[in-house]
Amino acid sequence: MLITALLLTAPLPGHAIERCQELSQEVRVAHSLTFGTDFPSHYSVGQLQQESNCRNVISRDGVGSEGPAQITYRVWKDALERKGITEIRTTKNHLRAQAYINKCAYNEACTKKLWVAYQIYNGGGLVNKEIKRAGKPDWSASRAQCRRKIVHYRDGSSESACDINYDYSKRVFRYGNTYRTASDGAAYSFW
Repeated sequence: MLITALLLTAPLPGHAIERCQELSQEVRVAHSLTFGTDFPSHYSVGQLQQESNCRNVISRDGVGSEGPAQITYRVWKDALERKGITEIRTTKNHLRAQAYINKCAYNEACTKKLWVAYQIYNGGGLVNKEIKRAGKPDWSASRAQCRRKIVHYRDGSSESACDINYDYSKRVFRYGNTYRTASDGAAYSFW
């Protein structure tokens, strides 16, 4: 009976897709203003699906991540205020903040590939070191060079931070393709 109740109250994947589709135009506008009109913003919609299933939620991560893009405002507050984003509670400002943070990650990437930028958004700049150790900007070769901590959860389970971060870019790519409306331009390569 408990399992049935959980199944009935669990969010259906279709609902996530509908929520994400509702945000896709605003994501496109925010990323176009930040990156230019040839940016493949469907990946950033996929990022929202990966982060929160496109829900406006406050995470239980203990650091205060919030909204569809799971932004930790206290970390980004000063930088966002310099860009005129004084809060991230409204959808428009939240998605502007997502685009700005994605641009910061893209600028930090040692190679201008979107998989690297999205991994920086998720797990910081360690991916740059892994690419350098691999000697090439290849996802598989860089993954093989990953040496990160093991994350322990309250339920007693654990997971490699390498698995978390490298799965992130694969999921953003897969989810992003759900929201694709045109082919990717040459200016921004994912892989």
